[in-house]
Amino acid sequence: MIFGLSVFALAAIAIAAFMLASNRTDLVLISGAIFLLAVGQVTVILALSARTARSESHANMLGDVLRRLTEAATKTETRLTEAERLAKEPDRNGLDKLMAEVKGLRDSVRTLLDRSRRDDEKPSTIRWGEAQSSREPPPPPYPAPAPEAAKPSTDGQRLDLLLEPLIELTTGATAHYRALLDLASDNGQIVQHAELMEKANEGGMRPALDAHLLKQVVPVLRRLRNRNPGLRAFVPIGAATLDSREDLGRIASLLGQEGDVVRGLVFEITHRDLGLLDDDGIEGLARLARAGATLALAEVQVSGLDLGALKQLGVRFLSFPPSAAGAGFGPTSAWREFMQYARAMQFQIIIADVRSSQQATAASSVARYAHGTFYAPPRKVKADAGAAAPQYRSAAA
Repeated sequence: MIFGLSVFALAAIAIAAFMLASNRTDLVLISGAIFLLAVGQVTVILALSARTARSESHANMLGDVLRRLTEAATKTETRLTEAERLAKEPDRNGLDKLMAEVKGLRDSVRTLLDRSRRDDEKPSTIRWGEAQSSREPPPPPYPAPAPEAAKPSTDGQRLDLLLEPLIELTTGATAHYRALLDLASDNGQIVQHAELMEKANEGGMRPALDAHLLKQVVPVLRRLRNRNPGLRAFVPIGAATLDSREDLGRIASLLGQEGDVVRGLVFEITHRDLGLLDDDGIEGLARLARAGATLALAEVQVSGLDLGALKQLGVRFLSFPPSAAGAGFGPTSAWREFMQYARAMQFQIIIADVRSSQQATAASSVARYAHGTFYAPPRKVKADAGAAAPQYRSAAA
């Protein structure tokens, strides 16, 4: 551009050279040369001003970019500094809050279980038709003192037994039940079974809850089987319970005492927990099967499933999520091939947690049983629901 504007200066020089060569002075030529020089100078100034303005605009833009980069770098440095601080001194507020919640729930559940255990140890020979041991001291002739006001109380909390109907899809009738345990309080707050068991696993209380659930289910199941001998109760059991020889020993001892209903018990373990079991846990499952109970595998994932090993272990029921009914594990042909193979090996298929009519329709095409709120919600069992069962037991004995 500068070279283009130099034509004005060259023209002025040419005019001056012409006047010198012709040895004459012409005012018109002098004025033209001066005009050309002025125009060229003004044009150059304008061109340089425009370029300077563009340069300043570009510089300002670069300044904004650099400022944003500097701010981002500062924030990144701050976050890295905070990350280094957390790595050296972890913030335990969230963890402490969670552990406090788990500890509170664990203490509450332990108190309830202790109270239930004391109630079981009280003389109840009329109810159960069993002789009281002479080693048990007689009950005190005076009422027990009321708890001190300063001590925390769990009188407003209780462990409720619930039964969820397991529907036979060909008839629409209730064939079996799933046993659940909720932690309820007098103010209406309820910790439902899934959350309760999850927190019990975190707090190390799962074996105690599993044993308590089984003790609550047995008398109710006995009464139900007196009216319907083919009825079963599915009882969830955790990996922590199966891995503990001591805890499983208590459950096995209870099964030995309740031999008349053990055939109606189905212990339900999730596929994930099955993968977490050690050798003691696998032996624990086999011990339950040898005692006469049936096993069920819940939340099944088809991938890597060894049906032969499951059958040998004592598993007879396979429970799948609703997505399985819609060929959720792959191509429809592969899923149906698996179903045919499972049925050929005498496995009973269950679709769990059915909540919509669409899921129910899909479940009826692949499974024999299903459960979920679409059919019926879990129902709370009365505290004395199994009270009449022992008289049948005594008659049978």
